[in-house]
Amino acid sequence: MKQCPHCHIRVGGSGRYCPLCHTPLDGVPTPDDAPWFPPSPPPGRRMPLAMKVLVFLLLAGALVCTGIDYLILEPGDLPRLHWSLAVWVCVAAALLLLRALFLGSHNAPKLLFQLLVGTALVAGFLDWFLGFGGVSYRFIIPILCSVTLVLNFLFAFVNRRFTENGLVYLLLNIAVGIAPYIALTAMRTRPPLPWIICLLISVITFLGLVIFKGRDLRTELAKRLHL
Repeated sequence: MKQCPHCHIRVGGSGRYCPLCHTPLDGVPTPDDAPWFPPSPPPGRRMPLAMKVLVFLLLAGALVCTGIDYLILEPGDLPRLHWSLAVWVCVAAALLLLRALFLGSHNAPKLLFQLLVGTALVAGFLDWFLGFGGVSYRFIIPILCSVTLVLNFLFAFVNRRFTENGLVYLLLNIAVGIAPYIALTAMRTRPPLPWIICLLISVITFLGLVIFKGRDLRTELAKRLHL
């Protein structure tokens, strides 16, 4: 019977890859091996009651705002038309933050990304609603991205399960630091200084992950690409 060198489970039948992690199996199947796979993993964590109540209240409040905005108020009653769309943005950010706090897993990059997106949405909404003139886009969001990159780099060295999430670390590094700079350049907009600093931090931490964690990254690539 074949065995997975990564999950340490035995797999019957003629399958070539582990059904859990897709690592190539070791061993040779015997003629009397019947197809057999390990039981499905247990279900994920259930949503706590407190989070269910908060989600219900947030969605109900957003629906009420939408009804007031589109069904009750006449055009011109408020200076900002369709303000309920901004409420939905704020609610979406709050839901992301709640999910990251209540259902946070051991995947540090994923948790960091959820917190970053939720906080950036809240900052952008407050900037637009209060009329701060784009301070979130020029300063707050790039500073949050820079902090996320540094924390992501540090977590890569303390996380014992780095090999399982190595690609997630690199993708987060690219998405947070490099992608926004490319988008701003494509829009022919001169990126503010905080975004340039964020780009430099992204490149430096990317090189650090490749140099110090290169062997673990090669192992994960070989596992995921079946090399």
